[in-house]
Amino acid sequence: MRQFFEENNPYALEEIARRLLEAESRGLWDADPEVLEGLRNSYLEIEGWMEDMAGDGEFQGGSVDIMTMEDVPDWDKKMREIRDKIKVN
Repeated sequence: MRQFFEENNPYALEEIARRLLEAESRGLWDADPEVLEGLRNSYLEIEGWMEDMAGDGEFQGGSVDIMTMEDVPDWDKKMREIRDKIKVN
């Protein structure tokens, strides 16, 4: 699978690895230490060759925006609507 992403969408490969590392660091994933070490090494490798691929004016990386209920008007109402749709399906 890694080869497919390297050839077809290296940005997605970097994003997947970064999000897995984030999940582990936030306590959302209890990764086996050997798996985690392999993922960290792979991420550093991916990041390195993506920087090499980047042309002038391009940048590598992204951000994760976290929104809270204070950031979204009518948060409670929208969450109830989502829950109601899930219950129906």
